[in-house]
Amino acid sequence: MLTPEPVRRDEDGFWTHTAFNELFGDREIIPKEEWKAWCNDQNIEISTSQMESELNEDHPTWISYFDEGNAGCVGWNPEPPSEDWYMLSIHDTEDGPVVIWYREIPEQEGT
Repeated sequence: MLTPEPVRRDEDGFWTHTAFNELFGDREIIPKEEWKAWCNDQNIEISTSQMESELNEDHPTWISYFDEGNAGCVGWNPEPPSEDWYMLSIHDTEDGPVVIWYREIPEQEGT
């Protein structure tokens, strides 16, 4: 099972949970089936947010990243969907920075 780790973003604003790093290793992508199996094994559900969708085009971090071509998302401070969600990763993609949140799937009552 995943346990939350302290989020210590680097100088570019990125951070990744050690278990997520172990899953990816040196790969840039993993097959969808492997991702789903890993989430099932961890008993977690995932929620993602993209900086591009959350910030306005006049936000300084948007301008720095998308208009000026600077790496990083230091000024983007995404909030989890609710208090029982934890950060799994905040990293760069081809479409800009993304954050992945996770939470444990609650046990069904009566099981």
